Amino acid sequence: MKKEVTTMKDVAKEANVSIATVSHVINNTKNISKATRMKVMSVIEKYNYKPNYSAKTLRQQSTKTAALVISSYPDSFVTEMIFAIEERAKEMGYNLLLVNTKENNEYEEKTINLLYSNLVDGILLSPTSGDIQYLHKYTMEKFPIVMINRYEDSIKNIPRVTGDNFQLGYDATTHLVKHGHKNIGFIFTYPNVSTTADRIRGYQQALKQANLPFNEELIIQGFAHADGGADAARELLEKETKVTALFIQNDLMTIGAIDAIKKLKKSIPDDIAIIGFGEFSASHIIEPPITNVVLPPETIGKIAFDTLLNKINNPDYMSHIELPHSMTIRKSCGC
Repeated sequence: MKKEVTTMKDVAKEANVSIATVSHVINNTKNISKATRMKVMSVIEKYNYKPNYSAKTLRQQSTKTAALVISSYPDSFVTEMIFAIEERAKEMGYNLLLVNTKENNEYEEKTINLLYSNLVDGILLSPTSGDIQYLHKYTMEKFPIVMINRYEDSIKNIPRVTGDNFQLGYDATTHLVKHGHKNIGFIFTYPNVSTTADRIRGYQQALKQANLPFNEELIIQGFAHADGGADAARELLEKETKVTALFIQNDLMTIGAIDAIKKLKKSIPDDIAIIGFGEFSASHIIEPPITNVVLPPETIGKIAFDTLLNKINNPDYMSHIELPHSMTIRKSCGC
């Protein structure tokens, strides 16, 4: 019994081509090689596939629904960014679908395909990793996608709105260097994402500028919660006894790291100085109060949604926006 093919995706899968290629063959909208065209047409004829023109017509109409696909909720920065996006969507008369992929790349890809199939006007995406080549088939269709917070340079036709994480990493490290620290630990949460990579590049550049060696052993990953921060700080400080400062990439991890440092009978900032990320609500009441580098989550969220609307209204719209950080100085860094 023949398999009933009902979607363009099924045709693309059997013909081993992209959905965009099948669309171009059907609509004769792009020069496709004769061999590829024949292969696609063969599958179409084999299953008597008929394009869903009603869906195509619907895609040209506004649904007033957008989607936000977020990789996780690791800290207050992401939570505040989401609130800002929801608020801006409401202001602009849009419904917002929110999906948490929990840092699962396969689930992310399935989610994007499902949202595309169900005719949302566009998607804001904070990807789980740099492995997002699957997005090419949507960019070829000029489907509106905007990357927020995280990005991947190899995807050329997607606007993005992020913080300047390189400068953030550079300035935080430089601040600690100016306090006389030469062995600075770097505690991060997620590997293979632009936020981590850019901050590490900034950290390295600051060390280089100060003629200090870069020691990869001082960079350690921890889970994005208080216990994860405590475990990472304890492991690093017990292994690398010359460390005198920490730059921590997550607010909950910062809280955990402080607890671990105190349990090691070390003083903050006299023995270990700390700079955290994000202006979380307890920063000023923790003892000692925490110095943080801060990106503006509300501004990033609102600009990202406005960028998505621009992309929806103009499929050729492109913009890469990097917002600057600030630093809130308190006692934990030694100031």
